[in-house]
Amino acid sequence: MSTIQKIWSRTLIGLAISGGSIGAVAMERLGDDEMSGISGQAGVTMEMESQASMDTFSYFTDGNGLHLDDVSVGSASTAGESDFRTYTLDIRDNGALDIGFDIEDQRVSVGGIRLDDSGDRSMGSFWMDRNMDGNFEIVPGGALSEDGYTFNALFNVYNSRFGYKTNGHQVFLDDVSMMINSQGQTLDVENGVIHYSMPVDGNLDIGAIRYAAQDESFRGDASALASYGSVEMDFDFLSDFEIQAGGRFGSEGLRVDSETQLNTANFLYSTNGYSVGLNNMSGQSQVTDLRIDVAPDFTSEARQGLGFTLTGTESQASGNLSIGSITLGESGSIGAVDMQWLYEDQDVNGETFSNQLFLMAGGHPDAGPEGMRLASEWSLADAQLDYTTNGNTAIFDGIQSWGRGDVTVNVTGSETLGDTRFYEGLRVGFDGVSGGYRMDGLRVGDETSDVQGGVELLSALGVYRSFEFGSLDGHYTLGPGGPNGEGITINSDIVIQDGRIGALTEQSGQGIWADDLEFESHIRDMTVDVTAEGLSMIQGEAWSTMDIGNLRVGDADNGASFGRIVWQRYGKNNEMVISAPNDGSGSEGLHVALTHVFSEATADRQNQFLWETGRDTDTNGDPINGTGMQLVMNNIHTDDVTTATNNYGVKTDLEIDVREADASTGELGFSVNTRTRFRELNIGSVDMVHPDGGAATALQGVSIQNMDMESNLTATPIQ
Repeated sequence: MSTIQKIWSRTLIGLAISGGSIGAVAMERLGDDEMSGISGQAGVTMEMESQASMDTFSYFTDGNGLHLDDVSVGSASTAGESDFRTYTLDIRDNGALDIGFDIEDQRVSVGGIRLDDSGDRSMGSFWMDRNMDGNFEIVPGGALSEDGYTFNALFNVYNSRFGYKTNGHQVFLDDVSMMINSQGQTLDVENGVIHYSMPVDGNLDIGAIRYAAQDESFRGDASALASYGSVEMDFDFLSDFEIQAGGRFGSEGLRVDSETQLNTANFLYSTNGYSVGLNNMSGQSQVTDLRIDVAPDFTSEARQGLGFTLTGTESQASGNLSIGSITLGESGSIGAVDMQWLYEDQDVNGETFSNQLFLMAGGHPDAGPEGMRLASEWSLADAQLDYTTNGNTAIFDGIQSWGRGDVTVNVTGSETLGDTRFYEGLRVGFDGVSGGYRMDGLRVGDETSDVQGGVELLSALGVYRSFEFGSLDGHYTLGPGGPNGEGITINSDIVIQDGRIGALTEQSGQGIWADDLEFESHIRDMTVDVTAEGLSMIQGEAWSTMDIGNLRVGDADNGASFGRIVWQRYGKNNEMVISAPNDGSGSEGLHVALTHVFSEATADRQNQFLWETGRDTDTNGDPINGTGMQLVMNNIHTDDVTTATNNYGVKTDLEIDVREADASTGELGFSVNTRTRFRELNIGSVDMVHPDGGAATALQGVSIQNMDMESNLTATPIQ
């Protein structure tokens, strides 16, 4: 090949790599005099300025289309201007093509993503600002044959951003830096299957995660915007992929099989200089028969979406992850965690559940036309969670989970649209989600140990042996900023219907069951941040109602019923701090400090306990709420006594550990030590309510003062 031919071939490769195929790229052809000057030199250097746009890019499978609208490339700092790129190309003696690159001030944006049946809805817009430099080498010969390729890549991303916007509000990663070293990637095609191997060693630093309640381009400094916090991580892994044609719903689409080995990784989430650390991570995962299509979803509406499906006897995802230690603030390590999982089809309560997700345009309908809707079905057939402190392990064994429903994602502002109140931040909504989880129980020591109770000791944290629900609706909105600067502010509204909680249950199904459960919860201005003490969560205001239609003992369906229990709660400035023991010994364990402030009743909110028995039944034999005799404790509230405040509340400290239960035998147990105390707990009145005669006050103004109660509970197998 002549020198001129080599130069032109390199130039064409540079154009393809630069993305020049998506639009016009300003490039001046070299003249003969300039070409003669290049002849005999080691390579070619190209300087390029480009501004490109494309109306629509579409991907089709079996006639169904996914469309990316308003795709553009240009300057990140100045709208309407060009980015700047430099490429150096050289061919090594071994035939390898070496490409050096330096990309400055580039913004790549997608105005919207939609499907054929989206109408005026889109998934929202995405944008990326980047500065990047590095080197990419293409070497002839792959892992399977000389017809393949080997790639060596080393690049740095710095002073970059990535954003997601819906309906004029956006969340973006700010001050992003990343280093990737990936030497020895291989690409081969054999019998119609693409074999791709990718070793990666690198790190990622996100200086801040920010929210903006306005439709701005943010081409300059954004440090005045509130931050969710920062993220740092490093990683070393190897992934192998097999990619071939063929979707789940027709002849077109993709099948992906993959294996990933995580050699090591570390993760830090920080606010105001304090961090939650997941340290010394390692693990592996396998995915078999993942299909990717643009197709109708699994619901009766057959809505079109970008589908990722693992269904059928051959499809599954499995793996494990080991976290060597979890550190919280300056408190130390709470211990190590190991997880194992298997996702595959399973039958639950006479229904078959699979693993599939369909990504659609349009989030919550009142939020506006932009957003994402995820039609989701999951089936965790088997999982195990190991928690280790000071070398001793508790195993939460035989975990299963299943469910289906819609999840919506929007970036919203503080406003009321239609019938819905929205809050500032990233809104994750739930629309008709049903599902549940259950576990066999605990094993303490290792996997050969007997299954035992002990999960019930965590009920104060909302952890039960089983929980099922017929319907979950509502949202969690994650806003920026905590009580001390960086952090997360959460507003949520959740409604659960047709629920069932199992506590103190056996594998035979016998136990205590909160059946016919309805639950409604509202949280306002809850802040989450990391402090020196640990991970801190403070609720601004919270109110909820748990209505248990039947509290049963024995069988979940037909066990004897204590009747109906209703527990209304209302409080301000409730707090939970999760930390290590921090006792100076360096020992591991989990310390949870809870403060529940029971606020005095308002016109529509109060702390109230109701017990109802002797209800009438309908034609199906089901009890009718409100028709029985009720015992009602009204206006339950705390008081600081010595001051005219209500800040102390009810304080509960839980020390969770795996420790020696019997020194003589060395038997291990799952230990939860609890201390509860309050200054004053008041009950406004205790009423007896007859369905016909009305309420009669049995007690008026009950006060309990200066209570301090401690319990040390260790769960071991029954011999």
